[in-house]
Amino acid sequence: LDLTRPRKGPPPAHRGDGGGGGLGRGLHAEQHYEYHHPIHAGDTLTVTTRPGNSWEKQGKRGGKLLFAETITEYTNQDGVLCVTARSVGVQTERAVDQ
Repeated sequence: LDLTRPRKGPPPAHRGDGGGGGLGRGLHAEQHYEYHHPIHAGDTLTVTTRPGNSWEKQGKRGGKLLFAETITEYTNQDGVLCVTARSVGVQTERAVDQ
């Protein structure tokens, strides 16, 4: 994977709804990176993405807030885990009145 060149089409995690899923009620809430091993020029990275934790909180205007974590792991050509990225999206139960 060459992270310096964009690939054709939407990004792998793109849902077209603000990042949290569904009808413009979602947004990207957090992003965290954990670096485990150095990445060097010439390394070939393999990317795997999986769902992480999910939870709910009671919101004030949009009803329940539904949180979902996505975990993306980057391993090098030797199978060594280099980076873990955790992304959290949030979606409201219903549309929020402006």
